[in-house]
Amino acid sequence: MSVMLDLIGSVLIAGFVILMGLRLNETISGSADASMAGLNVQQSMAAIVQDLESDFRKIGYTLPDPRLSIALADTGHIKFYSDLYRTGTIDSVEWFTGPVLTTLPNPNIRVLFRKFNGDDALGAAGLGVTQFYLRYFNAKGDTIYPLDALHYSQIWTIEISLRVESPYKIQDLVNPDNSQFAAAYWRQTRLSSRNIKRHGG
Repeated sequence: MSVMLDLIGSVLIAGFVILMGLRLNETISGSADASMAGLNVQQSMAAIVQDLESDFRKIGYTLPDPRLSIALADTGHIKFYSDLYRTGTIDSVEWFTGPVLTTLPNPNIRVLFRKFNGDDALGAAGLGVTQFYLRYFNAKGDTIYPLDALHYSQIWTIEISLRVESPYKIQDLVNPDNSQFAAAYWRQTRLSSRNIKRHGG
């Protein structure tokens, strides 16, 4: 009888150890997934920001009249002119978001497009954009409104807000109902190009 009780006790202890090991493995796996998702979001953000800042700082470069640098300015769409690659010809550049992607678990993800001259619009480097928002200010720092062709020439600085999220939720091991998408947020306040400032407001 004593041997039987020892066996039963050993089996129970072994079962607890196995469950603890499985739980630990699940925790480590979930933590690794969360870290990887966070890293991917940060890398996507960095790639997009690098391209955005590079383009926006060249708005109006070599244009004879900087007041004509911006051809379209909306909260989620901008088109401007610049000799972007110093070739001696004026290029047109557009940045805008497309519709939400319905094929991903995250219902807010869109593609951030960049269109160069007459080429097809290409998705910007990096995935997971859920917000791309632009605000425009005049030389006095006042928000420009309404955003129409009559006021484009008054644009002095631009504020860019960008949010990137992971396509899939990150598992919350403590509270599975609280699982969320990994996210990164970036805002460039009052980004300006020296070229559009030449017109003096």
